Amino acid sequence: MFFSTRDIKNLFLDFFKKKRHKIVPYSSLIISDGTSLFTTAGVQQFVPLILSPESPPFLRACSSQICFRSDDIEEIGDNFHLTFFEMLGNWSFGDYFKKEAIFLAFEFLTRILQIPKEKLWITYFGGNKKIPKDDETLKIWQKLGVPKDRILPFGKEDNFWGPIGREGPCGPSTEIHFELKREPCGLKNQCLPNCECGRFVEIWNLVFMQTIKKLAAMILLNIQSCPEKS
Repeated sequence: MFFSTRDIKNLFLDFFKKKRHKIVPYSSLIISDGTSLFTTAGVQQFVPLILSPESPPFLRACSSQICFRSDDIEEIGDNFHLTFFEMLGNWSFGDYFKKEAIFLAFEFLTRILQIPKEKLWITYFGGNKKIPKDDETLKIWQKLGVPKDRILPFGKEDNFWGPIGREGPCGPSTEIHFELKREPCGLKNQCLPNCECGRFVEIWNLVFMQTIKKLAAMILLNIQSCPEKS
């Protein structure tokens, strides 16, 4: 089945609207808070809402945010990097968290877009000396029937998101990768998601913003935000 970019955008927004998410218009490409020159992710317009002590005006949201990125501009031109694009995203502000976010993403990909389950590989945060491994996410993916050998732990560089600036909300992430071709590269068994050969492409990044970085410290927050698809 073939979907155009417009088709996917409309299907995404319609899906999450039916799941009781408010469709929020995209914000300006020019950032006014000084955290970055341009909007680079859909979450940026929601950061004040995440950090506010006040009750949010809505508990669930989705959007299609225009973004501009220059940090990886030298890689622009391959099949995986863009400078100017729209990022689809869905968020929960204290309404649901890891289980529901993962289930929603899996439902959209496999039921709405009809992507075969056997073409999907999963990565999640494997932990480090300061932050524990995200075993909860691993168990959720296993409950969905994803084979354990296709759910792989990675480090902070690949599966921990944020903050956007020097400080702010951040947390572990789990990424969904689509297998473009069956045959591995010369790395054979080591040809896995995040391999640079082009066998896989990341299609969804779910971020669980459960901490906030304050310069040299990580503080646990009672916030439940969930995440983005690009």
